[in-house]
Amino acid sequence: MLISTVVTGVGGQGIVSATDIIAAVALNAGLDVKKSDVHGMAQRGGAVVSFVRYGDRVFSPIIERGTADYLIALEELEALRGIAYLKDTGTVILSNLHSPPPEVALGYKSYPEHIDEQLVKIKPGIHCSKADVKGMLKQHPAYSINMFLLGIYAGFQSFEKMLWLDAIKNRFQKPGNATESFLYGMNQRG
Repeated sequence: MLISTVVTGVGGQGIVSATDIIAAVALNAGLDVKKSDVHGMAQRGGAVVSFVRYGDRVFSPIIERGTADYLIALEELEALRGIAYLKDTGTVILSNLHSPPPEVALGYKSYPEHIDEQLVKIKPGIHCSKADVKGMLKQHPAYSINMFLLGIYAGFQSFEKMLWLDAIKNRFQKPGNATESFLYGMNQRG
């Protein structure tokens, strides 16, 4: 068994925290875990990509293109950038949040429409689980996007819920909103 997950978004969205929690859950379940982060211009709203792999034996944290089981995109456009990592039968957990990268915000490029449809055209065999982040934030403005999507991701995994909750509690000094966001996401799996 080997599960490879790519988490992508823009700086400030908690990508590294999300993969830290995935790694902690797998490690606490007795699995071998490797993790790697690529920050780029994260502090200026640039792309951030994190890789986490877990299983019986993991030799490298790097995920080759076309081999990831899961792609968690905290920002829609970053899903298009990260789709090359996903295997042809993988799962995308896709936020509907638009946080335009610098080239879009500066007017050099336009923000693409119907990204979920584009993803399926690129890789027809994938499962696209759309996460209504905008709706979640409208109902629960204090909830965190990364933990909401992590809750959806957890629904696809076989780990016990308590392992997830313990990892969240150990990651944050005040885990209240993170835990609530995660639990809300677990109930939204699509």
